Amino acid sequence: MREKTRFFRWNVITNICMALSINTTATLLAGGDILSGWVKGCCCAFTINTVAAVIIPVGAIGKWFAEDLLKTKPGRFSEMLARNFIINAIYVTIVSLSMALINVGAGDEFLGAWWSTYPILHVVGLITSLIIEKPLKALV
Repeated sequence: MREKTRFFRWNVITNICMALSINTTATLLAGGDILSGWVKGCCCAFTINTVAAVIIPVGAIGKWFAEDLLKTKPGRFSEMLARNFIINAIYVTIVSLSMALINVGAGDEFLGAWWSTYPILHVVGLITSLIIEKPLKALV
């Protein structure tokens, strides 16, 4: 399979899973929402992540962080954890900042609203990415 096709499939499947898990958590943290707000949030999160994946070489950054900086061995759980930790830090930061800007605006509440959810969303994203990594490799 061509590399571009593999990347496209990986990007779409990963970002659907991440948008669903992270946006559902963010919606619950915000006190729940109507279905249309949840769908809008999932669509925004998916779009933001997908564009970010095309622009930012997160795979290379994650590999550098895990293997070069932390000296973990490829294929080990420690490598997968370290790589996914930094990849999620990048994606969750971009998406959560964007969603806070969309939902709260650039006013005084912006940073507080963002930080009130960011740590939990990062953990949810990390757990989701660890769960989906092996099945996703089999699909792609």
